[in-house]
Amino acid sequence: MMSQTSRISHIDSLRGVAVLLMVMVHAAATWNPFKGDQETILAYLVSGLGGLAAPLFVTLFGWGMYRSKPNVKARMFQATFLIFCQILVNISSPHLFNHLTPGILSLMALLTIIFPLIQYILIKLNKNIIILILMVTFLFQILLPEIQGIGDWGDRVEDNSLRTILSNLFLTGTYPLFPWFLLFTIGATISSLETKSSQSLPVNQKSILVVVIGSLFCIVTFIMAQYNDKLWAHPTSDAYLTFFPANPAFIVAAITGTLLIWFLVQHFVLSLLVSTGRISLTIYVIHFIPLSLMHNFENDYQWSVGLSASIVMLYTLIWIPISLLWLKYLPSINLEKLLRLARKSL
Repeated sequence: MMSQTSRISHIDSLRGVAVLLMVMVHAAATWNPFKGDQETILAYLVSGLGGLAAPLFVTLFGWGMYRSKPNVKARMFQATFLIFCQILVNISSPHLFNHLTPGILSLMALLTIIFPLIQYILIKLNKNIIILILMVTFLFQILLPEIQGIGDWGDRVEDNSLRTILSNLFLTGTYPLFPWFLLFTIGATISSLETKSSQSLPVNQKSILVVVIGSLFCIVTFIMAQYNDKLWAHPTSDAYLTFFPANPAFIVAAITGTLLIWFLVQHFVLSLLVSTGRISLTIYVIHFIPLSLMHNFENDYQWSVGLSASIVMLYTLIWIPISLLWLKYLPSINLEKLLRLARKSL
């Protein structure tokens, strides 16, 4: 999401894709066009693409951290800055979060702090260790499913005690360190594999094999869900892929989807989304404000499913021209600029 290096167009485009998917999933949750558990193509499209927003965000963050390798002072400032931004998001979205609810930005703050450990593992040890980390993580999830919490949304955003906040930050929240550190590590691994002559995700036998195996896994679980008359993917309900908590099946699908999007965008650079990606943190923080102010509109004005879905897409896409105009007329007024200036001084 943030990097102190020279701009790379396809990375900015990927950030643009990530933040727009984030906006879409939050808008869909606010103006919910689906009542109850839905198994329609539109519902799967929204939940599927929306489910890739956070994995792509966190993976890109790992990519940027490994590439920039900030010093201790810069990392401490960035972590503090991200926590401050998380609190801003929480305050601007009281219908979703409590003031001290850990979220994706506090996850990034924690990852910023522990980054030297991940960097050491990738530099000093064989990069194939990521497979071992993945397997151990899945083993913990399968043998100790309660480790990620069994509560509903209210439990995951609770902040009534320091113990609860720490539990949600590390294990039981919306974006806890375990198991989301996996996506960060994969992003850092991608960055470590790049060369100066080719600043992109290597398309080789290994990466293609990962995507093929992941895609087959998704297809098989989807067929099983249809055969057993169960949900395939859902944020919280009993399904093969669940987001809260992020189960092993979801992580496999998230890695597969993230790599597929990365392959596509680095090959077909989406120039229209470059500006959106350059202020992705700013858009992420401020897009909650209109959602908070209008979060009951679908009930107040009795929106139909079709109207709700249309407004969700309109609200998502409107951030593309907003970002273009923002960078044209207010290029120095954004959170990215503030963070870059502060990190440069450190």
